[in-house]
Parts: sequence; C-alpha cells; structure tokens
Amino acid sequence: MRRLVTVVVVAAMMIGLSGCGRQVTGLNAGGGGIVPAGETAIRFDTVGPLDFQNVSYLIVLNTTGNGQQPYALGYNTDFKNWSTFFIVGGGAGYANFPGLLQVYQDPASGAARTFNVPIPNGTVNFNPTVPTGNGFQITFNRCIVDLAPPTASPPPPVSSNKDCPPYTNINKVWQISLFTLDRTQSPVDSLSSNGASNTDYKFPNNGLDTSQTITTLNFFKQGNQQVSNPSAQIAGVEVFNTP
Repeated sequence: MRRLVTVVVVAAMMIGLSGCGRQVTGLNAGGGGIVPAGETAIRFDTVGPLDFQNVSYLIVLNTTGNGQQPYALGYNTDFKNWSTFFIVGGGAGYANFPGLLQVYQDPASGAARTFNVPIPNGTVNFNPTVPTGNGFQITFNRCIVDLAPPTASPPPPVSSNKDCPPYTNINKVWQISLFTLDRTQSPVDSLSSNGASNTDYKFPNNGLDTSQTITTLNFFKQGNQQVSNPSAQIAGVEVFNTP
C-alpha cells in the first residue's frame, strides 16, 4: 500500500479517454465572479509555464462532506478522502484535455481503485491559460462528480443534468487539493508550503460550499519552498461557483 498513490495515478494514465466532452475554450469563465448555474470553476495556478508532457496536474475532490482534506500521502489512509480527481498532462492521453477518475474502495479486497468516468459532451470546459500568470482552469457541471460506487455491472451512468443539487451520492461541501507528479508518477508539489506529502494544508472556509455563489475563494501558498521544476511548482488555487 505504500506506493498506492503511484498505482492509482499510473492506472489513470493507462485508461483510454473518451473523445466526447472535449471543449477547449478561450473564455476565462469565473474571472468576473460568475460561472453558469450548476457549475464550478477551479484554477490551478503554477509558478512556471505548464508542461503537460513531463508533469501531471491533479485536482482532487473530497465530496463526502466529512471535512477531511485529501493528501498526496493517500497510502496512509487508503485514499478514503479521495472521491474524484481531474488529471491533466503526463504525456499521452491527457495532454490536451483532462481525464476524470473516481476513487473507490473495492468491496472484495478493501483496496483503493480508480474508475475512468466518461465525460458527457458539454459538461467540462478546459482552458489551458489563466488571466494572469501561469496555470489552467477547468469549469465543470457538478453533476458529473455525483457518482455512486462503480461496483455495479454495468457502472451507474454519469448524469449531465445541470440541476444540481439535490445530490444523491455526494455532499454539498467539498474539500479540494492540488498535486503535481513527475514522469515517474511521484508527487512533486502540493498546496502545502512544506512539501508534496505534508498534511498541514486545509482548504479555506472549511471547504467549498457548492450551495453558495463563490467569487473570491482562493488560497495562495506562502513561504519560500521551491521545487526544481517551476512547471511543477504550485502557486495556489482559485475557485468560482454558482448554485
């Protein structure tokens, strides 16, 4: 289990990404404090220019409502606070558009596993730039992360309904973490100022309340800690939300 974080991400990188839903847009949705109803925008701010060939960028969501932060040291907690994550970069597969992976506990083995979530057309917009500095933005219909465990056969369908909430499988309050990984799929940086695997970071405001209009929820790293590759160094996170 000590290298499960690597197993999870490597599994994500090996799964083929469906061609539907790929929307790359030049619009900076959320910059004026407004995203479409039912949607959330997350900006991943980096110190250096993005490098989608050599760096994997992860946006990890805990949508259970338990208030616990997902950390890169997931193998210490069997990923119990990882619900879903967007992944961008890492070379082939996710270089031009994010993948969406669900993390769940296998009822047979108890181990953490991933399920590649098909992205319905029109539910995710990807912008490889941000208004200032370096980074990217993902704007998505929150219904696509309202997921039951994919242990049914076939797995439950992904909803593209824009009328969320009510949610059926997730809570309205989410915790969000950002991670970068190198080409060996080892964590490089996180929102902590003390290392990729440090657990001192807590998402501000006790989490993202998706039932509220959010225009200024952000967290920028403090301190002087640096990583060798500025493209993998995280500057902060910005979140915009409309119920």
